[in-house]
Amino acid sequence: MIVEERRLKILGVLEEKKTVSVKELVKLFGVSEDTIRQDLRVLDRQRLLRRTYGGAVRIGKSSAEIPFSLREISNRKVKELIGREAVKLIEEGDSIIFDASTTSLQVARSIDPAKRVTILTTSLDICISLAHNPNFNIISTGGTLHAPSFSFVGPQAESAIRNYFADCLFLGAKAISLEQMAIADVFELEAHLKKTMIQSTRKVVLVAESSKLKEQAFFKIADLSAIHILVTDGDVDKEAVEKLEELGVEVRIARDS
Repeated sequence: MIVEERRLKILGVLEEKKTVSVKELVKLFGVSEDTIRQDLRVLDRQRLLRRTYGGAVRIGKSSAEIPFSLREISNRKVKELIGREAVKLIEEGDSIIFDASTTSLQVARSIDPAKRVTILTTSLDICISLAHNPNFNIISTGGTLHAPSFSFVGPQAESAIRNYFADCLFLGAKAISLEQMAIADVFELEAHLKKTMIQSTRKVVLVAESSKLKEQAFFKIADLSAIHILVTDGDVDKEAVEKLEELGVEVRIARDS
């Protein structure tokens, strides 16, 4: 098990138990106490848990920004399925905006390499992943690099996005709230950036795991009415699909064929 996988699983244990001891984690993962303590120190610095004497406790999820390296491996197969379904919406000659979410990254990686498209993105990872393809005209917004998400944020990034109007936007969200009728994120500058993206495109496609319907986040991005299509996985609740469709959101289910 790689370091990132173990740390992600530690967060999963805390999500279920709220508190855990070093000894429990040593037994669970079969590694040394020093290794576990190092994991807890790193996760504590990232504000994903709070270290205690002999263990750790969970902190509120709505304010915790999980680093990109952990998010990318979380539910990766589901995100790849969503990416392969969402990419069907991309046509030859399209101009596309991608945010820096890990699910949007899977959409970008699924684009037919023979298609000629223009891509505007705040994601450093998308720029690097697609840079080798001469058919892709890639435009980076620039801006201040936000290390936890490998994304460019701030006024420069927002200003760059306002200079364009794209055919389609693919974006992720930390939380989808049917109660608040909105989508939200945990990082304020990302939320502001996504608002600007929504204003700069003809079609908004939200790419998100069904579990996001059970999450919470502090910074509102937009009302659900701003979303045209949601691409999610087969575990999505039927009642949630009905509510979204009543709002005019088309729901597409990614299935493993």
